[in-house]
Amino acid sequence: MPNFTPLFVILAGGQGQRFAPLVTNKTMFPFMDKPLLYWQLEQLQRAGVQKVLIATHPDNHSFLKKLKIKGLDIQTKCQTKPLGMADALLCLETEISNQPIVIMNAVDVVADELFKILLKEISAHQPQGLVTGIKVSDYFLGGYLQLQNSRVTAVVEKPQPGQEPSDLVNLVFHYFSQPQKFIQLIKQTSSQKDDVYEQALSQLMQQQTFGYITYDNYWHKLKYPHYVLDVMRLFLTHRLQASIDPTVQISNKATIEGQVLIDKNVKVEAGAVIKGPVYIGPNTIIGSHTLIRQSMIERDTIIGFGSEVARSYIGPKCRLHHNFIGDSVLEAEVNPSFGTVTTNLRLDKQNIKLKTLEGEIETSQEKLGAILAKGVFCGVNCSLMPGITVGANTKIYPGLVVNQALPAETIFKPAVFKSSQDKKTSVY
Repeated sequence: MPNFTPLFVILAGGQGQRFAPLVTNKTMFPFMDKPLLYWQLEQLQRAGVQKVLIATHPDNHSFLKKLKIKGLDIQTKCQTKPLGMADALLCLETEISNQPIVIMNAVDVVADELFKILLKEISAHQPQGLVTGIKVSDYFLGGYLQLQNSRVTAVVEKPQPGQEPSDLVNLVFHYFSQPQKFIQLIKQTSSQKDDVYEQALSQLMQQQTFGYITYDNYWHKLKYPHYVLDVMRLFLTHRLQASIDPTVQISNKATIEGQVLIDKNVKVEAGAVIKGPVYIGPNTIIGSHTLIRQSMIERDTIIGFGSEVARSYIGPKCRLHHNFIGDSVLEAEVNPSFGTVTTNLRLDKQNIKLKTLEGEIETSQEKLGAILAKGVFCGVNCSLMPGITVGANTKIYPGLVVNQALPAETIFKPAVFKSSQDKKTSVY
């Protein structure tokens, strides 16, 4: 355990507008049957951190204030309006006082190694400030560290390709020995953009000596809905520990290969094939002649007869019936009826753009299926085209091809019109 452990301030008060159509708060989004933030708190506990202060949102405050982890003192305060990182710190000013802190985002997924390196550097050298950089070989649309010898002099936000000041991208794992100086700079800074935190940090770097640590292990941020698949892959690759709970019932005619974790009270029926890495959550039924590979199946779900799930996230209480779900996200309580399939590859094999109600998002992915929010119900034999998003509790009529973003709480059905000449009714 480190000799000196600062207060960790976790920013979990964001609204997550870019996470739409998914409606579960990102900090509570389950991976392998635990909310994402719970995984982060367990990491801090293992690293020897003793105190945590969390800026919450009305959506997650009630849940997060009840979290208990042995050996970790957790305090929460609700940021009633999601006005960004700078506002979160202002909301926490009284609780922070002037004790040394580390600021981190709630939805950055990193290895335990980062916390150990960070705390070791803080304990050994007691710096005025310390930031974290991750090495990148390709251009990344984010903030870069500007370096002068062993010192960071600024964070340069989104430089033009080829004009990056270093190969280190800024990760929000920031240490402040005297946070009140930073908070005062935030109060004095104004901006039309959402960059008050970054501007105040760069100003502080001109007044104090900021060092940096270099982190070169895995990292991903849960930002956009399709990033659920990226975070899922990190969990399956780095955090999955193969095991089968004693309560699991597996037919002797089922096949299980590779790294597979099967949780409590799961039933795997005859003819099922599971090829790891795969996680199967509690109380799940894996039906006859199903194929599951490189996927995460959360609790209380049924993967019905003849279904294939490939490289996909299937959330709690989903119900599949003879479906193909590829490179897709089913948030929770999604019911794709018999014969409904997701398509995950364009005919021209070009990269897929995510279709949202706000416009298209470039994903740089050749394969990407559908993003279906909580409670979506598809009729039989629906075809969901690559990159489409469907809002919560939307219902799709049988047999339709969906090639557009659909809003929440709607019924998507064939449009009916009458011909002005023959008065016949047509469906299209």
